[in-house]
Amino acid sequence: MIDDNEDELKNSSEEESQSDKTIPDKETDKGDADQERLEILMKADQVKGQQLTIDAAGEFYTEDELKKLVLSSVQDPEKMYETYYKGISKLLKQNLPTGSDFKPARDLIYEEKNCFLTRGHRIGDDGIRGADSRMGYVEDAEIVLGVVISWVVNKGTAFDLFTTLRDLNNGRGYSAPK
Repeated sequence: MIDDNEDELKNSSEEESQSDKTIPDKETDKGDADQERLEILMKADQVKGQQLTIDAAGEFYTEDELKKLVLSSVQDPEKMYETYYKGISKLLKQNLPTGSDFKPARDLIYEEKNCFLTRGHRIGDDGIRGADSRMGYVEDAEIVLGVVISWVVNKGTAFDLFTTLRDLNNGRGYSAPK
């Protein structure tokens, strides 16, 4: 009889240990969740800003997106100078109508150009813009240069240039002049 009781105790303890395995333990679940979080955090540090890309020849390579992002925002003063003075300003001076009768038209075009280059800063009632178009972003200057070159090549009017620049500003959400 004692042997039978011992067998029953063994069987019941085995059943309990098996039932423990099937019933989730709150502390075990918490440990699993913590372990999963740690694994996710460790994996997050493994690859930073890498993007798998295919080149023109069909070869795979990784590209450092963070480096590309940081370097694309670095300004090149010499390139901005060339684009602004030797490109935009020179073409506008050569191709816009001259004389005092056309000064208001030139002023409107310059206001739209400067607003775009300063990313929306309009000249205020006090005559202060609060930003310098010559110190703007090279990408923006290249867009304006493209617009001006296209205007010159197509022999557009001052009105054509003004409306194109105004549409660029409106497209970016820059406010209309006062």
